[in-house]
Amino acid sequence: MSYLTVDDVFHKTGQFGWSQKIYLFSFSILQFFMACHMILTVFTGLEPTFKCFGKDETGSSKLLINQCIDDKSQNCKIIYTSNFKSFASEWNLICSDKYKVALVQTIWMTGVMTGALLLGGVADAVGRLKTLMMAVMGTIAFEGFSAFAPTFIIMTGLRFMGGICCALVILVSFVLSQELIGMEWRSFCGMFLAGSFAIGICILSAIASVTDTWRTLTFVCSVSGIIFLIFPCIIPESPRWLASTGRYDEAKAVLEGIAKKNGKFSNLPPHWELSLSEDKKEESQKRPQGIGLLISHRYVFLLVLIQIYSWFVNSATYYGLTMAASDLGGDVYISTALSGLIEIPACLITLAIVDRIGRRLTLCGFMMICGTACLCIQFIPPQLAKLTSSLALLGKLSISASFSVCYIHSTEIFPTPIRNSGMGIVSVAARLGGMVAPFILIMGEVLPNLQFTALGIMTFIAGMLNMKLPETLGQPMPESITDVLALRNAQKSGATSKKIKYNKLEREDEETDTEVTVRPHSPFPKGLGTSEDLVPLIEEE
Repeated sequence: MSYLTVDDVFHKTGQFGWSQKIYLFSFSILQFFMACHMILTVFTGLEPTFKCFGKDETGSSKLLINQCIDDKSQNCKIIYTSNFKSFASEWNLICSDKYKVALVQTIWMTGVMTGALLLGGVADAVGRLKTLMMAVMGTIAFEGFSAFAPTFIIMTGLRFMGGICCALVILVSFVLSQELIGMEWRSFCGMFLAGSFAIGICILSAIASVTDTWRTLTFVCSVSGIIFLIFPCIIPESPRWLASTGRYDEAKAVLEGIAKKNGKFSNLPPHWELSLSEDKKEESQKRPQGIGLLISHRYVFLLVLIQIYSWFVNSATYYGLTMAASDLGGDVYISTALSGLIEIPACLITLAIVDRIGRRLTLCGFMMICGTACLCIQFIPPQLAKLTSSLALLGKLSISASFSVCYIHSTEIFPTPIRNSGMGIVSVAARLGGMVAPFILIMGEVLPNLQFTALGIMTFIAGMLNMKLPETLGQPMPESITDVLALRNAQKSGATSKKIKYNKLEREDEETDTEVTVRPHSPFPKGLGTSEDLVPLIEEE
C-alpha cells in the first residue's frame, strides 16, 4: 500500500494539466463578473450634468450650470443634460445630497467586509464549492433585484446584501483555484486571475459606455452570472478540504478524476491512500477548531496580525492612488479602463519574478518601491506635475503587484482547515483600508500631497513588517498548524527554501538512505513547549 499526500498526487498526475487549465479558465471568467460588481457604482452613480433654474434671494430668475441655489436641489427646477441616466439623476442626488452616491459604495463595501468577517469560515465548514455556488446565486439575485428597486433605500439595502455574497465569491473562488493545482503553478494562476480582474474592469467600462441607464447596466452585469451555475458540472470540490475534514474516499475520487482528465491515471500506484500522520489526527482532535486556530499559537497569531496590517495598507494605498489619479484619461470610461490596464503589466512583472526571488521579497520589494515613490511626491515642486504623475503611476503599478502577491502568499501561509477563515479576516482588513482611503485623501487639503506622504509611510512600514513572514516558494500548502510551525523552524535553521523543505510528516511506503531529519529547537522557553513543536522535522535535500 502506497501513501501519498495531495501534493504527491499532483506531482504524479500533473500539477497544471488539462483539467486544471479548464478550472483556471472558468475562474478567470468569474473574475470578469466580480470586477463588474466591484466598481459598478463608478458608472451607476455617475455624477450628472444639469441646469438649475430658480430664483435668488432678490427674486430674480437665475440659471446655474451643475450648481444649485443654496446648494439645495429643492430650490431649483432641475433639467439633466447627461446622456447616461444614473441613480444620482433619477433620485436627484446632487448638490447637498451628493454624498449619498459615495454612501452607496461605502455600504456595498461594508457588505463585503461583513461577508468576509461573518461568513468567511463557511467554506471551511461546508465546503468550497457549495459555498461558492450559494454566493454566486446570492450575488445574481440581490444585485439583479437592485436594478428594479423603487427607492434609494431599497436599492442600497439590496446592494449591501450583494456585497456580502460578493465577498464569499472572491474569497472562495481564489482559495479553491489554489487548492486544485500543484505548488509550482500557484503563482501563475494567482497572477492570471489578477490579470483577468483587470480585464474585467475594461470590459465593464466598454459595456457602460454603450448603455443609457444604470438599471440596464446593473441588470446586465447581474444576469451574466447565470452562466456560472454550471460550475458544479465542471469544477470539483477541493481535495485538500475533503482530506482535512476526514473525507478521504471523496478526496481520492476527486484526485483520480483529475488524473483521468489529465491522461495520467496510470502514473498512480495500483493501491494507494491519502496519508495522514497520527500527529495530525491528534492535532485535529485536541486543537481549537475554526478561527480559534489562528490564536492557538503565538507565532501563528503574529503572522495573522502582520497580514491584517499588510492587507489594510495594500487596500488603502491601492484605492487611494486609484482615486487620486481618477482624471488620468479625462473621461470616466477611459480613466476607469486605464486604471485596469495598468494592472496588467504589474501582473506580468510579478509573474516574471515571484517564482525566482520568492513571495516575501517580491511583496516587500513592491511595497517599499510604492512607499518610496509616494514619499518622493511630497518633495516634487508644482512645476514638475508630470514627474508627480509618473511617481503616482509607479506607486499604482507597485501596489497592484504587491496586492496580487498578498493573495498568493496568504493562501500559502494559512493551513487548510482555516484557510478560508484566515483569508476572510485579512479581507476584512482590506475592506477597512478601502473605506479609510477617501479620508486619507482629504489630508491633501491640509497640505498639498500630504496624502501621498501618509500612504508612503504606511506602505513602507508594511513592507518591512512583511519580512517577518515565512517564505513559501516551493513549499507544499500547510495542512495544519504543525506544518506552519515546521516551515518556521526550517527557515530558522538558516537555509533557503530552495535547499530545505519542511517535512509534512506523512507516512511513506519507502525510505531512502540519503534522507536526513533534524529536530528543530523549540522556540519556547523551557517549560513552555507545545506538543506541535516536538513534531516538525526538516528534510535536507
